[in-house]
Amino acid sequence: MRKALVDLIARMAALEPRCTNSDDSISWKAYREAEMLDDPSLADELAEYLRHEPNRGLRTHAYFILGKLGQKVRGRDCASILLSHLSAESNKYVLSVLLDALGGVRKPADLDLVPVFRLLEDDRWLVRHSAIQALRHTDSPVVEDQLLHLLEATSDPYDMSNCHATLNEIGSAKAIPLLEKNLKSRKVDVKMSAKFAIEAIKARSER
Repeated sequence: MRKALVDLIARMAALEPRCTNSDDSISWKAYREAEMLDDPSLADELAEYLRHEPNRGLRTHAYFILGKLGQKVRGRDCASILLSHLSAESNKYVLSVLLDALGGVRKPADLDLVPVFRLLEDDRWLVRHSAIQALRHTDSPVVEDQLLHLLEATSDPYDMSNCHATLNEIGSAKAIPLLEKNLKSRKVDVKMSAKFAIEAIKARSER
């Protein structure tokens, strides 16, 4: 991998005092730099890097870069690389970053999202909520079915709100009955996110 990319990941991982101002933060500046990358060849270099990097902290930063890169170029390839590492990661914080990165990338309908589906019922709420959000930006009808299954089974208000937010983007009319049930929730976030999702779905159907 090119030296400049190795150096960027190292700067993203820089340890700094908590009180460091963003203007003086090496890590903060490196993350903003990472967000601007748009060279398609970086996807292949990052894939090779991830295959051989033993440090999970450094892998986390590489996942972040892939997510931002995939929003601009080679979205399918970046999503595939991220998906290929889901089963190899076990740390909840690393998984959360990986899933969040995947959520921002457009995923075609034929991409295998089973590794994400498996995490929708993870006992760790951080992983579960990130898995729900990872299903954004996809055209697969199977995704909606998975979210509706979780929405029907869960009693966790944060699960519900996250499902609503993802359905807000990808949901169809078949999601409306379950969403309407949650309009009666005493939790404001659950109630309002259900309302917004219904409105978004109806607006799409009228186009």
